[in-house]
Amino acid sequence: METTYTEFMEAKVKSWKDMKDRNVLKAAEKFKKKMKSGNVLGYTMAHQEFTIFRNDKDWNDAVKHGKDMKWIRVE
Repeated sequence: METTYTEFMEAKVKSWKDMKDRNVLKAAEKFKKKMKSGNVLGYTMAHQEFTIFRNDKDWNDAVKHGKDMKWIRVE
């Protein structure tokens, strides 16, 4: 089975454990330091942006209503 260039270059990230980009991992650590307890850090694959959610309910709503954003929960 051949792999196309776009499949090779664009990582197929399905969870935070699959993330290999060092710059993204460093940025996540900075965001984690800014967070308060109870907050949830999310990363969207569509825009490559981090978002801090207030609680699990806000996170679940974003995932449910924004399926095209491809949200990943940062652990």
